[in-house]
Amino acid sequence: MMVKIKVELGKMIKLYMLLLVMIPCIMLGMRIFFIGNILPGLKEDFISNAVEGFFIGFNISLMILLFIKIMKIKIAIKNDEMMKKYYTFMNDERRVLIKTKSGIPLNIVNAYVIVLASHLFQGINIYISVTCLIIAVLMIFQMIILKFYYMKTM
Repeated sequence: MMVKIKVELGKMIKLYMLLLVMIPCIMLGMRIFFIGNILPGLKEDFISNAVEGFFIGFNISLMILLFIKIMKIKIAIKNDEMMKKYYTFMNDERRVLIKTKSGIPLNIVNAYVIVLASHLFQGINIYISVTCLIIAVLMIFQMIILKFYYMKTM
């Protein structure tokens, strides 16, 4: 049983490490291929700088959250008691149902794609870019509100 749990947690660490490596690659790819330079430069208007800052901040916050998650799993693997608690927490049916009903995995991916689109549309039309950012933030708020609602009612 413990070996199975260690293998499953090891797979989770590998997946999170892959995501942790992919996010800076996506950021650099967006800077090089779509904007044309690596170093961020100040643009003439405030809104373009705000969109750029939101994109960078969103990616950095995702990287920090992934790093914290990886460290929690690594600490749990070293201690058998913590590993059992972490495994039961991750496979709790109520928690999984709440995550599914509130759309947490799907909304996080959709919000990230919309933030990427916002960054791409920055050069085309700034109003579309800002609208995409507003939609991404509202999706995250909706996800959080639904999670708290289902946690209280279920």
